[in-house]
This record gives sequence, structure tokens and C-alpha cells, in this order.
Amino acid sequence: MIKLINRDLALVKYRNFPLLAYDETLDEDIFYCPKYISSYWIKLKDENNTVLIGELLKLLYSFEAEELIFLGQIDKPWISKPMSKRFGLAIYNKAIRFFKKSSIWTKFNGAVKIEQKDFKEFLTHFFTLTKFEGYFWDHYFSDESQNILFSIHYSGEIQVLTLNEETNNNFLSFVKNTELIDSFQKDTDRL
Repeated sequence: MIKLINRDLALVKYRNFPLLAYDETLDEDIFYCPKYISSYWIKLKDENNTVLIGELLKLLYSFEAEELIFLGQIDKPWISKPMSKRFGLAIYNKAIRFFKKSSIWTKFNGAVKIEQKDFKEFLTHFFTLTKFEGYFWDHYFSDESQNILFSIHYSGEIQVLTLNEETNNNFLSFVKNTELIDSFQKDTDRL
């Protein structure tokens, strides 16, 4: 099941999501990132979108995550009006239809809660839009208890922020059971 959560309620309940806003009076971006233990960037050794989602699912199941919460850093709709009218590749069209059917559309800017049985379908469409839409770059997702944050880059690399020591140790152990490797991004922790 997919549950939509009003943005204001999500910001109160889920306080560990990175946020970004523009201050017009100061003419600068204001960025909030929660305190984290470690920051990793991981990827597949060989690029393969189907395998990427499968390996990410393997990692999420290792954490026994029953639900995931998704939230954009910026207060903007999940789907822009140009995105809603653009049609291209069949895979893109399928992802757009999935989000529309799920009511994640041009006026919705809140959080999305996904049950475990829906992880694969949601992440598949989520990654499709991340890959094809520059507008769709700023979403993070976390387990309900907010122990770890993930963000998928359009390149297929995944940012991981561990928010406590136990989760960090578990992540380092669990990631070894996947085909995900360190992508060696600058200024990040090593696996």
C-alpha cells in the first residue's frame, strides 16, 4: 500500500530528512542535513538497472525494513506539469502512469510511505524518473525509524547516510552480501 503524507506533517514526524530551500532576501540556498555517522556512495560493479533495484532490495530486506518513507528536499510537487505532459520511452510512460495512479501528481509535495510488498514496484518507477528527469533529483528515503537515509542518483549510484552506530555496523555487514561496491566518491567513507 502507498500512503501519502502531508508535507508539514511529514516534516514534524520525520525530522531526519535533508532539506533545501532558497532564501530570496539573502539570495542563497539554505541546506539542512541531519547529523550522520557515515556517508557512503555505492554502485554496482557493472551498470544494470534491473540488478541495481534487486541489490538495493536485498540491502533493504537485510535491515528488515517494513516500510519506507520518501520525501523531496525541496518543497515542490513530485511531478512537474511538464513531466505530466511529456511522453517518451515506454518505460518512462509506465512510471508516469504509476505515479498518477498512486495520486503522486502535480500538486502533491509531501512524503510517501511504502509498505514492503510495494518496494520493488515503487523503486523501479522511482529510479526510472530519477534517471530520465533532472527535476526529480532531490528525493531521499528512509526506514520508518529513520536509522538510515538513501538517495538514488540518475547514474545508478546510491548515497547512504547512516544515522547511528548500530545501523552503520549493520550496513557495513549487510552490503557485503550484495553486489554493491564503493563508488569512491570524494569526501565519503569507505566500505
